[in-house]
Amino acid sequence: MNKEIIENIWKKIIPSGEGEFEYKLLSKESIPQLNIGFNKKSQRCLILELPFDFDKTFQQFEKENLSLKYFKKEKCLCIILNDDFFNDLFDDLILSIYSKIYNISNTEEYSELFTRHFFKWSAFFENKKTDGLTREQVKGFIGELFYLKNLLHSSEISVDDVLISWRGPYDEGHDFIFEFRDYEIKTIESSKNSVRISSEFQLESEKGKELELVVIFVNPDNENGLSLKSLINDIKTIVLDKLGDNSIFINALAQKGLTIGDLDQYEIYRYTPIGEISYDSTSENFPKLIRSSIPEEINKLNYSISLNLIEEFIINKKQF
Repeated sequence: MNKEIIENIWKKIIPSGEGEFEYKLLSKESIPQLNIGFNKKSQRCLILELPFDFDKTFQQFEKENLSLKYFKKEKCLCIILNDDFFNDLFDDLILSIYSKIYNISNTEEYSELFTRHFFKWSAFFENKKTDGLTREQVKGFIGELFYLKNLLHSSEISVDDVLISWRGPYDEGHDFIFEFRDYEIKTIESSKNSVRISSEFQLESEKGKELELVVIFVNPDNENGLSLKSLINDIKTIVLDKLGDNSIFINALAQKGLTIGDLDQYEIYRYTPIGEISYDSTSENFPKLIRSSIPEEINKLNYSISLNLIEEFIINKKQF
């Protein structure tokens, strides 16, 4: 199951407004009967059919742009999208629910998962207005997403644990946090020779943990480069293929005001990664200003490190 399949089904449904729903089966391979379609108001819906001998009543909920309704006569649970702006995100919700329940035969279990996903995802369907990201912020985010994508491909730990490790959007010190090693990601254009450190905490490692400074070099490429949208779509696909939970990823994006339906505005900012260098910033002689080694009267530091002067601390190099 993927977005292309879902999009093809949407195209085949022409709402007339005559019945309660007009819908089509999502997949014959699914044990629970999951359908997508439109209601009388031509709103997109995800419909879970329930056995007629299943004796349970469900509560109904109205969120900002998403509703959960139970139709007793038709014996079905229905998630209704109230704003077409979120069509793409609604498809992500459909894929997430499908991947979690398609092979479950117990009605109590799959109906519970269906409603649980409604609550988990409903916060993503809110109209949050932000000032948007600057070009520099987009470049930095593209570097973090590129690194996350590579981790998802190569890591031996679970996909959900990799997603949870990405703390950059939460401003929690380091961009990726693991049990024994953290990673701070910096993205610069290949013509530059320094990275900016924006606080006294970015290069401070926890006791007993290693910290790598990872510099990703990119070239501006408005035609063929990676964009926020392309990377986000790639990552969502990887997570689905690995049976992970995309709500973890989407929640991280939301911390910076990024919504799935509002990514086109950043398509003008595209970059091609050309290389990556990792530095051992835990080394005693690595040049850094950190909280534990500066006077307490000094704070909110902002400084640059010249990369050509720290080559002795290189621990890994990659070319893309």
